[in-house]
Amino acid sequence: MKLIAGLVALGLTLLVAVTIGVLGRGGSEGGSSKTVEIVLADLRFSPNQLSAKVGVPLTVRLTNRGLERHDLNFPSLHMPGLEGVESILAPGETRTITLQFDQPGEHTFICTLPGHAAAGMTGAVIVRP
Repeated sequence: MKLIAGLVALGLTLLVAVTIGVLGRGGSEGGSSKTVEIVLADLRFSPNQLSAKVGVPLTVRLTNRGLERHDLNFPSLHMPGLEGVESILAPGETRTITLQFDQPGEHTFICTLPGHAAAGMTGAVIVRP
């Protein structure tokens, strides 16, 4: 039952993100898309720093190679009623998300499972104009 609730929550999060334009539309406008892979394991993201360009889709392939669940959360991307863009992965799971940033700056991402961010499971996307 918890798995179903988690999947429903993830689906709603992604739906809201698409609606407000945080997630890219799969194509590029004014630039080519970029694809990177982030491995989640051993209380770290690898790599833990990414670069992106305003308006250019950034496709991120998430792979959990750890022994426990991890997630990727952007707390600075506020959405009404939600805590940011989130993707929870079970051990061995892979998921792809596409982000598109409207403003330059640094967007921190963290694993929100208890103790993970405090142990160093953090990273950032540096968005250039």
